[in-house]
Amino acid sequence: MQEASSIDLPLWLQTPPGRYVLAWEQARIETHVADVFGFHALQLGLPEIDALQANRMPHRWLALSAREGAAATVPEDGGAAPRTVALSCDFDALPFASQSLDLVVLPHTLELARDPHHTLREVERVLVPEGQVVITG
Repeated sequence: MQEASSIDLPLWLQTPPGRYVLAWEQARIETHVADVFGFHALQLGLPEIDALQANRMPHRWLALSAREGAAATVPEDGGAAPRTVALSCDFDALPFASQSLDLVVLPHTLELARDPHHTLREVERVLVPEGQVVITG
């Protein structure tokens, strides 16, 4: 379970400065994930960003915390088909086998986590050797 942040991040991201930050981060993330090779990628949290949009892995999931996971789908910008939330889970206990993911993206995940160190240890557990992590915040 995550603690409440000092600001309501989803609400702030709807403001003009928030939308600017989202667009800027989306562009930066896309440059980092576009050429990451593998088969399985996971985005942890912040459904307002589609961190795996530019990645070509065949299996890409969006995981939300129990607090975020109330919505079943997250609409994409541009009116495209909505992204499905693949799972709702505790980021301190990811429901993936050890060494099973090639890429994990954490957009603002650690700053909202109850225990950021434990979340990072869990991400390390599920990454394959030479797997990659992208962290924003």
